[in-house]
Amino acid sequence: MTSSKSVAVNGTYSPRVMELRKKIHDADYIDFAVQRIAQVLSRKIVEDSEQALNRRRNESK
Repeated sequence: MTSSKSVAVNGTYSPRVMELRKKIHDADYIDFAVQRIAQVLSRKIVEDSEQALNRRRNESK
């Protein structure tokens, strides 16, 4: 997906896009990003499970 903000008038990419393009080729950066995503998703799953359990407990009273 290319945004008009991503490409400068002369056809070169913005500094932010160039920075991200460089990062996606860095294995350590990708490893960290994947671990962080897994951490956030795991926390969300646990929180959602706890909320569902609490709702069930409250409904059974």
